[in-house]
Amino acid sequence: MDTDLQARHAIEIGLRSALENGEFVLDYQPVLDLQADTICGFEALIRWRHPDGGVIPPDDFIPIAEDIGLITAIGEWALNEACAEAARWPDGLKVAVNLYAIQFKGPRIIKSVAGALRASGLPAERLELEVTETVLLEQTKANLAILHQLRALGARIVMDDFGTASFATASRFHAAICVGCNACLVASSATVRWP
Repeated sequence: MDTDLQARHAIEIGLRSALENGEFVLDYQPVLDLQADTICGFEALIRWRHPDGGVIPPDDFIPIAEDIGLITAIGEWALNEACAEAARWPDGLKVAVNLYAIQFKGPRIIKSVAGALRASGLPAERLELEVTETVLLEQTKANLAILHQLRALGARIVMDDFGTASFATASRFHAAICVGCNACLVASSATVRWP
């Protein structure tokens, strides 16, 4: 077995017990309101603190968790933890939580979000649900229905990783959408010179 396959296999095995062993943690990245020059909230970023391998970056384990069917449980854990934490923050601070494309394969995500809000007591307007462009671009009736139901709960929909697909068709989702830029798009824009 080559090194890449061995590493993937080790991650798969570790992922199967990581949730029940409490190895996932959330780090919070500040979200800035540039007009007011203040912090308006935080994005919850999942991290895996593997007991033997140290911190495993999300890019190394999220795709594998999606492939082996664990991302829904991991995503629900992150949603519940982030809502519970944000409920203890000062009023007005929002929390942004990533949703994964696989979570849009059925209505369970609606119950998960409603349950996390109810259990934590977090007002829905303080929750931002980050979805990738891919979810917005898949203009299925089911995806649109789920997005509208999430908005009806009072949560805000945020397009995450803008710059990884086409934005044009996202206009079919007729609700307020905030845009989060992909890091490589922001990094490349740092070199742009304006006249």
